[in-house]
Amino acid sequence: MYSLLILVAILCVSPACLADTGATSAQDPSAVPDVKIERTGLSPAEQAKFLQTRGPGSILGKLGNFASLLYAAENILIGSTDREVLEKPLHTAYPSRAVYQPTRAEFFDTIARQTGTSYKYMADNDSWIFDPPAMPVPYSIDVLPGWKVEDRGQYVAYIPDMAPVGMDIYMMGLYSDLQPEQKVKIENFMAMACSQALPKGVGPADMKPVDLDGVQALYYECPGRVKDMHWRQWAFIKDGQGYLIVSAFKSDNKDKIVGDVDRMLKTFHVK
Repeated sequence: MYSLLILVAILCVSPACLADTGATSAQDPSAVPDVKIERTGLSPAEQAKFLQTRGPGSILGKLGNFASLLYAAENILIGSTDREVLEKPLHTAYPSRAVYQPTRAEFFDTIARQTGTSYKYMADNDSWIFDPPAMPVPYSIDVLPGWKVEDRGQYVAYIPDMAPVGMDIYMMGLYSDLQPEQKVKIENFMAMACSQALPKGVGPADMKPVDLDGVQALYYECPGRVKDMHWRQWAFIKDGQGYLIVSAFKSDNKDKIVGDVDRMLKTFHVK
């Protein structure tokens, strides 16, 4: 099973390979032969060393398609035993490589977050497998009565009973060995991740530092671009994990949602 679905991932953007197998579509795994990929597995020490190497943090397309690109460009084999996981869309969580290049472990963590999986190494074919269940979130928070929680992969939605949205907590990638100027650039990058919700011309210089779980977060609030909507956000790094917390609400729910969000964020704690 591992060799079949890893091979499907590799073939997703390779028409020539599809022709060789007789398959007409990478979306038809049954048409792909169960071919064993001959690769030499890494020892535990070699795995640890590999996970600490750094590379670009950009991601493109669905997991299956991106697996093909990663294999072609860097000879790194990733996949899943779950066809639905291979169809999960991915997007870049890191700033430009000039600002930061994540370790492979940090990069894989981002892929796992976005696909709702955990990853493990398979020595028999030198591959990294992304399968459910999802990794636990790296923080704790006390959820107030009347709010429900939905883990959506890269972020967790906290939804009040009086509105369709209330607060989302995004996990914006892992970071390590940051220089002070790097940390500033990364937090500025995260703060602008939802720039479409901010007034035109607003940037990190317009945001103010506030305390959140013992660190300084870049905070901003403003009327939303949608009529009668309001927006609040916090961007910060704590213990190497980037976070963007956003809250959107209508005027008639402002007092209730703002009060509840503030109370919940006082209990927010990175594990």
